[in-house]
Amino acid sequence: MEYFNSVENIMWLIWLAIGVGFILAEVMAPGFIIIFFGLGALIAGATAFFGSTIQMQIVVFGVSSLALLLLLRKFMASIFHGSASAEGGAEGEKDNTIGAPAEVVEAIAPPRQGRIKFQGTFWAAESTEDIPVGAMVRIVSRHPEDHNTFTVQEEK
Repeated sequence: MEYFNSVENIMWLIWLAIGVGFILAEVMAPGFIIIFFGLGALIAGATAFFGSTIQMQIVVFGVSSLALLLLLRKFMASIFHGSASAEGGAEGEKDNTIGAPAEVVEAIAPPRQGRIKFQGTFWAAESTEDIPVGAMVRIVSRHPEDHNTFTVQEEK
């Protein structure tokens, strides 16, 4: 038990706990970003296990987290996102958001995006026309590259 009396000897356990915490946070709030910091913490924990200094562990954590984020996020997101059909949903699934009403909560002034409130959640929205706050809109489609952004038209 003498081994655990020194912080240097248990730094790898601390990094392990941080890494697992980040990974669990990713499960709770999926955004496919936090997981890379969890992996970075696990890599820093491995360097701590082999006796590196705290400064080196922090550098390894930062560099590995950012490198993993920049190099793998787009690739891994495409793997876990699934494929989209012509209707915008997952393969063989209809996108029920198309045609649904929403309320503008941040004005839309092309080419700048605004925000809409749809089913109790706020979403980015774009349109070909200016739409003021408070106006009711109808969702026309999802943005082809960002499925969290809607294209809308004002209801007349």
